[in-house]
Amino acid sequence: MKKKDVCWVMIRDGEVSNIFNSRREAITYFKKILLQTLNDFDKQDKTDEYDYQIRIPKIEIKPVINRDSFLGL
Repeated sequence: MKKKDVCWVMIRDGEVSNIFNSRREAITYFKKILLQTLNDFDKQDKTDEYDYQIRIPKIEIKPVINRDSFLGL
């Protein structure tokens, strides 16, 4: 499988949420959303006034081979 024939797809809770041109791009994005989530928790927990459930969605990042449309399903 050649690198140029592959794109990377992020799936959150069973739905495609982002498409990336490279694995590096996908990992960079993933790290940013993780850091943002941790920062949000930090800000929310300073006063200890929040009592809602904490839920982390299932996230999967996987390669997908690009196919020309004339190849069909």
